[in-house]
Amino acid sequence: MEESTAMDELEHHPLNRRIYYKVRDLIASGRIPPGTQLDERSLANDLAVSRTPLREAIATLVEEGLVERRPYRGNFVRMFTAKQVNDLYVVRKVLEGLSTRLAVLSLTEEDLDKIRSILDEAQQALEAGDMAAYSTADAHFHDTIAQMSRNETLIESIGRLKRQIQIVRLGANRDPQVVARTALERPHILAALEARDADLAARLMEEHIDGVRRSMVAQLQSLETPEENLS
Repeated sequence: MEESTAMDELEHHPLNRRIYYKVRDLIASGRIPPGTQLDERSLANDLAVSRTPLREAIATLVEEGLVERRPYRGNFVRMFTAKQVNDLYVVRKVLEGLSTRLAVLSLTEEDLDKIRSILDEAQQALEAGDMAAYSTADAHFHDTIAQMSRNETLIESIGRLKRQIQIVRLGANRDPQVVARTALERPHILAALEARDADLAARLMEEHIDGVRRSMVAQLQSLETPEENLS
């Protein structure tokens, strides 16, 4: 039902915006992996659109930092260094800690029920070995708490950051140790929210995100050359 509603809403957007969402989803889902060159002709054929609105969509993705424009070579899905990922997660930790703290101020039982339902979905996906569904539930958990902050500036900032993090977060959800640890951490965040303990909930969210940061940075550093680690 949610997917159908999202598709219906998408149809109300201008063509270049609809293409933007479609290409962004291909990147965020990993179907177009980091480092891949965006072949305009092939993409236009796959999406059954002309290349002009596709170029406009790609230009927006370049502005958002999801695509890198390389002079005389073309457009490539951005690859992040360990330092860039570290920087992203440091900012995410602060923003989501704040959103969690603000969410506590106006939480309703309906809000808590929604979070409980999301965590149930995440656990079911994990038990079924469905990592795509698990990643979706994971993102929904963070998005929902951000929305509950009722702070539009904060929600927009987290959303923009999330679109870059989505590219690298797929790697975290392939690491069994990260998956196991974060699956245990989310219920503790929920318990702090249920207790309306803003300080504890914010601290647990920050620790939750910082754990993923350490794992992601370590993964990337192990793949980089010594010169890259210093940059």
